[in-house]
Amino acid sequence: MKPFLYYLLLFSMFLLQGLLAQAQHLEVYMQNSAFLSTQTDSPYIETYITIPGETVTYMKNNNGKFEGALEVTLLYLRDSITVAAFDKYVLRSPEIEDTANIAFSLLDLRRVLLPDNDYTIELEVKDANNSNEIVKQVQGLNLHFNRSKVDLSSIELVDGYTTTTTKNVFSKNGYDIKPYIFNYYPTSINKVCFYNEIYNANEVVGDEDIIITYAIKHAQKDIVANDLFRFSKQKAAAINFIFSEFDITDLPSGNYLLQVQVKNKKNELLGEQNVFLQRSNKNSVGELSNIALLDVHDTFVASLSQDSLTFYLQSIYPKAEMYEREYISRVIKKGDEQFMRQFFYNFWLKRNTSDPQAEWLVYKQQVHYVNQAFKTPIYNGFETDRGRVYLQYGAPNHIDGSTREPGAYPYQIWQYYKLANNQSNVHFVFCNPDEVTNDYQLIHSEALGEIYDPRWKFKIYYSFKDNNGYNNLDVNDFRNTWGSKVDDYFNNR
Repeated sequence: MKPFLYYLLLFSMFLLQGLLAQAQHLEVYMQNSAFLSTQTDSPYIETYITIPGETVTYMKNNNGKFEGALEVTLLYLRDSITVAAFDKYVLRSPEIEDTANIAFSLLDLRRVLLPDNDYTIELEVKDANNSNEIVKQVQGLNLHFNRSKVDLSSIELVDGYTTTTTKNVFSKNGYDIKPYIFNYYPTSINKVCFYNEIYNANEVVGDEDIIITYAIKHAQKDIVANDLFRFSKQKAAAINFIFSEFDITDLPSGNYLLQVQVKNKKNELLGEQNVFLQRSNKNSVGELSNIALLDVHDTFVASLSQDSLTFYLQSIYPKAEMYEREYISRVIKKGDEQFMRQFFYNFWLKRNTSDPQAEWLVYKQQVHYVNQAFKTPIYNGFETDRGRVYLQYGAPNHIDGSTREPGAYPYQIWQYYKLANNQSNVHFVFCNPDEVTNDYQLIHSEALGEIYDPRWKFKIYYSFKDNNGYNNLDVNDFRNTWGSKVDDYFNNR
């Protein structure tokens, strides 16, 4: 290579590095909330988008500073097909002097007025400075408000807030509210802050007061966690709101629901809203701290062998809270037979203080059933997806599916009319892609905390996927083929 050309290339490389700061792969997070404008009687969706600043590519601008630019496209689809609203814009980062230590995130909020309906929100974000970085996300949202009853907005989780001085897009009822996009609360976060609106209370109760209760409850059972319960009495109005927070420093790891309920003076429930939370807390052991003090010599666990204890501890995993699941693995690995007995006894004592053995025997029968029905050559029944769902949520109200549908893997659709957390009409879709074993895998569900995939039909009709839009990420709905029964089964027709 000629010296001049070599130095020219070397200079160009350094120049490019100076102008362009390449980040790690682009990360984009989206959340959507439903609200109602009482002034115009118009529902609207708030879309929150956050992008960690360190994942954006920066380029020097005309001011000699680094700047990131993101091309954002938002589609609001009615019934997953018809475009009801569309937005396309460029989201720019602040100008910065150096890209070495970026400690901020880009946050954006969009409000879209839409009529009552079910919507699919599709988000695409492209890094304007790096054509290889494109992120797409899809979320569903039910935008339905009952004007004749007390109804509630979505619960907006909050990252931070200040008193409004100049009204802006983040302003609500005198506060500038910065949304918290995630449902996950790690050890480093010790508060859950939230905002929620209540509509039509004055039309229902007149001039009377309403009682707004709010609590953090276990996701699998209707029990308040760690005494995290509060209430507020307010004069009924066209719009009431609750803006509060809980200290979760001592809340153990687990799945929870943040629940808001509205009641009248007779303590009758007028309306309710829930949002799913997941907590990971390395600093809390919850109720487990005093297990070693339990005397279990004259209990039903005293005669169990260590092999039986290990098997039974594994079998309660689907029934356990998240923090309990963490301890199940540790207890089994440690192999302390006495502590295994104490843990197992304590597990059932918490669920039935008067007769823990009876509670265990009922569950033991369920374990026996799932081992018979769902066992595979490799896994016990309770270790499979169907077994776990059965033990966690109970027997489904309705099961449909097919093992020989043209072009489809064997699949099952389970329907629950109502879950313990008050979710209604919940489906679990299972698919068996190897077609040999009995190992059906969960591919989609509306249940809070479970896998949600709007493109789940492509996994069932895998052999037809390429001819039905699989490679187009904008297509969520599979066009049914001849002999397909999946929609009939899903809708219980």
